[in-house]
Amino acid sequence: MSQSERFDAAVIGGGPAGASAAIMLAKAGKRVVLFERSRFPRFQIGESLLPACWEIWRRLGVTEKIEAEGFTVKQGANFGMFNQKPDVLLLTGEFPGYFERPYTYHVERARFDEILLEHAAECGVDVRREWSVADVLFDGKQAIGVSAGPNDSDPAPIQASVVIDASGRESLIARKLNWRRPLPELNKIAHFAHFKGGFRRDPHGFINFGEVIDGSVTTDIHTIDGGWVWYIPLRDNITSVGAVLDTRFAKSLGDSPQQRFEAAIESCECVRDWLVGAEQAMDIKTISSIGYMNERFHGDGFLLVGDASMFVDPVFSAGVTLAMRSGVFAADAVLDGFANGNDFSAEYLSHYETRIREPMGRIFQMIYNWYRILEQKDANNIILRSRQSPMLRERFIVLLSGGYDKVSMQQILEAAEEPESTYLIS
Repeated sequence: MSQSERFDAAVIGGGPAGASAAIMLAKAGKRVVLFERSRFPRFQIGESLLPACWEIWRRLGVTEKIEAEGFTVKQGANFGMFNQKPDVLLLTGEFPGYFERPYTYHVERARFDEILLEHAAECGVDVRREWSVADVLFDGKQAIGVSAGPNDSDPAPIQASVVIDASGRESLIARKLNWRRPLPELNKIAHFAHFKGGFRRDPHGFINFGEVIDGSVTTDIHTIDGGWVWYIPLRDNITSVGAVLDTRFAKSLGDSPQQRFEAAIESCECVRDWLVGAEQAMDIKTISSIGYMNERFHGDGFLLVGDASMFVDPVFSAGVTLAMRSGVFAADAVLDGFANGNDFSAEYLSHYETRIREPMGRIFQMIYNWYRILEQKDANNIILRSRQSPMLRERFIVLLSGGYDKVSMQQILEAAEEPESTYLIS
């Protein structure tokens, strides 16, 4: 391999954020190399998507491929709050005017991520699978490329006008620059696994505000002491089940991930009953210290996207949507830099960070509010009140669907005090 290799952009990581950034740059005619350390397909968590993805997929040019895959259709979310009945069922089809389509998918990430990476290669990205990036190269404060090579070989320098870090929770650049900051208020741990079998609702039992799609499902979220449980039906009779717990509380449930997971599920009557007869299909997997935020998402010649920039909590299924959106926004910023005389200075790239931090801030507000509800066991919380207030319900559904640029948490809190039938869309 020649040391003189040079690209317009080097992307570290082939997940949704990295693939999205690479696709957009390649479609604009830029020479892009993407390094992915893992062998695809590979298991990944983050299986519940949001309707806001449709706009992103259209920009990427990948909509037809995702539709053709036959993923399980997701029509909304169901919240089980403190064993109060009925549950709070929020269907995205109730208010269909906000997004290109009023539904989305539950996906097996192994296949979903492969679709995006294959599409990147078809768009002209030089996709290097099973390649590791050992370091990001700097000239002073300016990123000038990476040191990378096949997993079983020594790395070599590869030059790039701009580096996009999509390395996930490893946050390669942020760790190098000591930008990584934990979020102690969100000191959570997740234990999760796939099951063969598990309960499936008849979608025709949904409150029918719109079209009911045969075989469609919801993401189920149920509160328990010390946290909450997710239940995500996938295709081929596979169910993703996980428990997100306060780290200190989790330790009281047992010494091993399996013990903690079983104790959490046993405390969730609904999910426990749904798994009767189901078979655990993998060892329990764990993610600890879930929440973190980097000091900055950009610098001279580089941008951080997806989980390489931050991750808060999986409760509202925002991770993949935000990751793809950040990848697209990063590509927009880089293309602006090329159009502005190859200006990739931190000052010029700062509009990327401004653009991505606002929706992230709204997610933060939602999640902090969620855990405040759980800690206080608030029986009069905004989720339960959404059953009575159409305006609150509408705003909550729009935000939960990924409409972070359409509704703010402040508007939701205002609607919680305003139960009249007032709608954002007539």
